[in-house]
Amino acid sequence: MSNEERLQMNALDDAAEKAGGYVARFVDKDVHYNLRELIKYCKSKGIEPEDLTLKELNEFIIEQ
Repeated sequence: MSNEERLQMNALDDAAEKAGGYVARFVDKDVHYNLRELIKYCKSKGIEPEDLTLKELNEFIIEQ
């Protein structure tokens, strides 16, 4: 990540904080996650599910 991208991300975080936070909106309703494994992973890492990166979250998609 470049310094400019980091600065833009910080500005977005600041604006979101002033507006009351982020809202997670999953557009694709057909995507399902293995929640048991996701929670187990989060506990092993000591993080909350909302702190997962998209790359990490995508590891728990269940193929339909």
